[in-house]
This record gives sequence, C-alpha cells and structure tokens, in this order.
Amino acid sequence: MLDEEHLVGTALMPDPLPAARAVREAVGPLGLDDEARRVLLVAAVAVVDRTELLLAASGTDIDTLMAGPAGRHLHLVGGRFRFHHPRIRSVVHDDADLASRTAAHVALAEVHRKADEPLIAMWHTALSTLAGDPLLADGLVELAEQHLARGDVHRAHEVAREAASHGTDRVRARAFAVAGRAALWAGHVHDAVVYLRRATSPSDSTAPAAGAPDAARSLGIALALLDGRPDAVVPEDAAGPDRAAIAAARKTIRLLDGAPGEASAILSEVAELAPARPLGWWFDGPDEAMTPLAEAHLRVAQSYLALRLGNISEAASVLDDAVERLPVALAFGGLGIALARRLDLVRDGHLRRATTALEASVPGQVAPVVRAATLGDRAQTAVFDGRWVEAATLLGLAAERGGDELRRLWLPTPDPVELLVLAGQDRAARRSHERLRLRVLPSVGSDTTTGPYSGGPTHTSHAGAGPGTPPAGATMSSAGFSGGPMRRRRLDLARAELALADASGVNRARERAVEASLRVGSTFERGLTELVAARSFARLGLPGDAAAHLLGAHELFEESGAKAWEHIAEQALATPGFVREAPGPVVPAPGEAPGRAGSAPPRPDAGRPRREPASRPVPTEAPAEPSGGPVIDIGEELCGQWSDLLTERELDVARLVVQGRTNRQVAANLYVSVRTVEVHLGRVFRKLGVRSRTELAVLALRG
Repeated sequence: MLDEEHLVGTALMPDPLPAARAVREAVGPLGLDDEARRVLLVAAVAVVDRTELLLAASGTDIDTLMAGPAGRHLHLVGGRFRFHHPRIRSVVHDDADLASRTAAHVALAEVHRKADEPLIAMWHTALSTLAGDPLLADGLVELAEQHLARGDVHRAHEVAREAASHGTDRVRARAFAVAGRAALWAGHVHDAVVYLRRATSPSDSTAPAAGAPDAARSLGIALALLDGRPDAVVPEDAAGPDRAAIAAARKTIRLLDGAPGEASAILSEVAELAPARPLGWWFDGPDEAMTPLAEAHLRVAQSYLALRLGNISEAASVLDDAVERLPVALAFGGLGIALARRLDLVRDGHLRRATTALEASVPGQVAPVVRAATLGDRAQTAVFDGRWVEAATLLGLAAERGGDELRRLWLPTPDPVELLVLAGQDRAARRSHERLRLRVLPSVGSDTTTGPYSGGPTHTSHAGAGPGTPPAGATMSSAGFSGGPMRRRRLDLARAELALADASGVNRARERAVEASLRVGSTFERGLTELVAARSFARLGLPGDAAAHLLGAHELFEESGAKAWEHIAEQALATPGFVREAPGPVVPAPGEAPGRAGSAPPRPDAGRPRREPASRPVPTEAPAEPSGGPVIDIGEELCGQWSDLLTERELDVARLVVQGRTNRQVAANLYVSVRTVEVHLGRVFRKLGVRSRTELAVLALRG
C-alpha cells in the first residue's frame, strides 16, 4: 500500500493513510449506524475543524451527535472537533464508497459557500466533480500558491495535484510546478523530481510550459540534494522565513571554526521564526512559517553550534527533535547524519535506532566529508574497547579522506597521537606528531576563506540544474564550511605534545594544551584535554596531578553531557593503578607489556546500569600505599597552599571537594549539614575566584 519512497520519507504520504489490516485490528468494531457514518465521513474529509460546519454539513445537531455513536469517536471542545485517533479517520474514509464521499464534499462545499469561504468551497467542489473541470484549475493553482507562500507545503502539494487533474496544457504545467516546489521544500525529493520534470517537459510540446524557469531551477535543487551536495540550497532559492533561515544556517556553519560567538548572535536573530507546520487544518497558525527543508538546515546548524561549544546535551536535544519532524538527512549534504552518529557515540556509546533510521532515509548520496566522518565513528567505538592502534589508524584514514573539510566539522574526536602513546607505539606517535606539526606551523596566519558568504567564488549553474545550483564538485567550504581550521589543528598539536611530554616538559605542555582548549571554547574539548593530561601524568608517575586532571575531565564531560566519555573517566577514577602506578616510559622495557595508562575501560554501553552523577564512584579514602612510596593525600597536598586565604573549615571542605566528594559526602565526613557545606563552598569559590568544582580542582593542581 506504501512504496519505498513513502517509507523513507522522500514521497508524501496519502492523507488519510490507508486502513491496513493492522489499523483495523487496532481500531476494532466502530459500532456505527448510517447517520453516524455520514457524520464521521464529513469529519474525515473536512479541511477545517469548526464544529458548526460539521453539524451543518451532516444535517445534525450537537445533542444528537453527542448522544449517538459518532460522538464516541470525536473529541469536541471549544467549538472544534477532532478524531480521538487518526486510525479511526482512516477506517471511516476507506469504508466509504465514491458516492458517499462525493455527497460529503457537496455538502461541505455548500456550507463553506454560505460561510463566505469561497476558496474552501472551491476545493470541495473540485473533489465532488467526477470529471475534470478546467474552470476550476486556475483557482486551484492560485490556492496552492497561497498555501505554499504560507509554508503549508503539504496542503500546497495536495491542492496543486488536484489542479493538475482538472487543468489542461499551460495550467497543468503550472500546477505540476507548484506541486514539485511544494514537495521539494517539504523534503520529499522523489516527488519533487517527478512533478518538476512534468512541469518542464509537458506532454503537449506545442504549449509553453508556464513557470518552466522556476521549475527548472527547483529541479536542479532536487537533483543536487539527491547527489548529496552541501550547498544544494542557497538563500536566493527561497523567500520569506525560508530565506532568513537558510542564510542564518549557512553563516553559522561558516563562522563555527573561528567565531562561534558571532554564530550564536546570528542564530538568535532568527529564533522567532515560526517552525514548520505539521499536517493540520487549513489556514491555521501564523501567516508565514518555515518549510521543513529550510528548518532542517537551521536546526542542523543550531545543533552543530551547540556541539562546537561542547554542549553535547543541547546539541542532541535539538537534533533529536528535528529528526522526528524534518528532512534532516538532506541538510548540508547529510551533515545531520554525521552529527547524529557522533552525538550518539559520545553520549550513549552506541548508535540509537532513530539514527539508524535517519541514515536509511537518505534519498541519494551524502557529501564525501560525511562519509569520511563514519571512519571517525568507528574510531570512537575502538576507543571504547581499548583498541588504540585500530582507533588511531581509522582516524588517520578519516583525516586523509576528509582533509580540512573534516577538521572544520569539529566532531568530538580522540587524539590519534595519544592513542598511539597508549598503545606503546612511541615511534609511530612521534611520526604522527611531526606530520601534524608540519601541517600547523607553516599555516599560522594563513587562514583562507571561500564560499558564498566570504566574497570568494560562489557556485555557478550546471547543465540541466538551473541557475545557482552547485556544480558536481561542490564542497562543504562552498556551503559555508570555510576558513582554515587552525584552532582545531593547534589544539590537536598541543594535545599531541602533551601526550608525548617527558617529566621536564609536561607542565609546560599541559599549560599550552589548556590554553588551546580555552581558546576553542568547548566544554567537551576542555574535558578531553584534561583526560590527556591525566594519562600523561599517570604515565610519568605523578599520581596527584593525574587524579586532579582526571577529576576535572570527569566533571567537564558530565557538564557537557558526554556520558560515554564521562564513563571512561569514571572507570579510571575507580582504577587505583591509573593514578597510583607509573608504568614507566612510553616505550616498554624488555619483558613488559606495551605501556598504556591503565587498562582499557569497558565500553560505555556494555550492559552496565547507568548511575546518576550523585552516586558515581569517588575516592572515599586514600588508596593503599604502593610499594616504595608514601600514601598521597591529594586534597591535603594541593589545598595547603590556600591556608592563608581560607578558614580551617573552608580548607576542609575544599580538600574534600578536590578529592571528588559530593556535598552530601562532605557533610557526612565533617558531621555537618549539606546546607553548611554549600555555604562554606560558596565562600571558597568567592575567595579563590572560581565558579565550579572543576575550576577549583584545576586551581589546586596549578598552584
């Protein structure tokens, strides 16, 4: 009953949906008499939900309706009606014969004519006409264009198809053009291609194709979307809210590498645009709204900005909502798919079913950089399993295939140099570091910008696609992914040097890596830098420093919503050997296993029950003393420097917080109330000029 294009979302669903056997089984017997069937059929074909029109068209009154069997299946409130469930509407509509449907449309046409609503009356008149009426075609096309101007793409497509069935020659071609444009902006690209080709190649070759230039341009956009071209849609192709949304989305993505603050300001300017309309009643809602395709671009850019700033939770929330409503797979050559995959892995440690369905909805190709990003996804999975060499190899392949375009995406990614260090591959790590250094140093100050918003070259038209459609070689840069990814490279280089640092240079390397992370402005990237620092200090036999950085990484991952990485830090915190034993230099000594900073943590999704942050494992006492050295009280060692600034009780609270204790645990340890701990901790923050527990731990570490 539904073909593959319907199931993946590239063709519009019939309205109402067919009443398949499973639908009928779910609905069960309706228990209707003839009058109830007539009332419900009128409700099923109506396009406005006013109760008085339903009563007038079905020839009944409210008391009779409420007392009869039809009233059991309708929700009546505030002068409006709706079915208790859409499945009932499908069954009622499917069970009616052609004569009954025609009679319902005739009755509704008369009621709307009396209510001085000629456009809606014309629609029902058209549906009650058994043979096409050319006199209705022009009016129906104008009605479809009105729906399209309001952003109601589903109704525009529906009315335009009906107009095509009544019109001839030029009017039919015009109707096909409107139907194709409506399908395009709804994200139903297969329907768009079908109707736009009919508009540009009418069956009567002697008749000029009205609207053919616009149809050709729209056809070029649809074909570019099927090819996975990132800049398939540009602001000049749209109008009203769509133009503002697409312009803001493209500018946002262009600015993310170097100016995320400016990108945030741009998105705030379009925050009040009305979202895409769901399939509903005619002429409801605002006069203008974004279409689904335009809003998909905007929401992908919004999610991408949140990800760039390290707010994994917000990025996932925005994208999850968009995936439910919008053609996310079409935006920016499939960028939404790359975001969804990486967010799933960073947040949950595995791909969710919704993301798998999103990938299956791709109607054609995705951009090459999106395909390259899947290698990074596999690297994430390998990291969770502790397969360091495999992860580093996959990241190298991803970088080779994606190049600077992939680096500009700022997808959360582990550092390949550190992964090689963890695997004990010292020589390979240093070679990788040298290649990275050579890429960064000659490029300082040489950022370049190209694309439609930079004053650089923009795309030109290509054969059969209409003006403004991108050429086959279009890249993410021409869609707005422009400017050299220098912040990304510098951060990668700083973390690589930290991973390779020896005891004499680790503190300076740590400072450079932290500074690079702060310049980036991402909570997640700061957490990843803290984790690299923790592993480096553990490798060098500095457990106090390692523990403080590990605590910072855990808190930053928790703050950003990166639960999978939070779990990695959590497992390391619960592994005494990670911060207590120094495995020696990166190159293993003869007879030793290859060095790695602690054993590989279990996968975040490996059957463990998810703990709330308040109950996560934290050190409750100093671990057992390793042979050959004293027991280190991390808080006492690091917080003693504040004795001149804090009272004795404030020092006690600060020491326990730096050790990773919650307020409740601190209160139990000091035999005071949680509120007392909160007061003391607030004073500690004010006196030391910090704003969070993470900053307090980092300050303790740095002295």
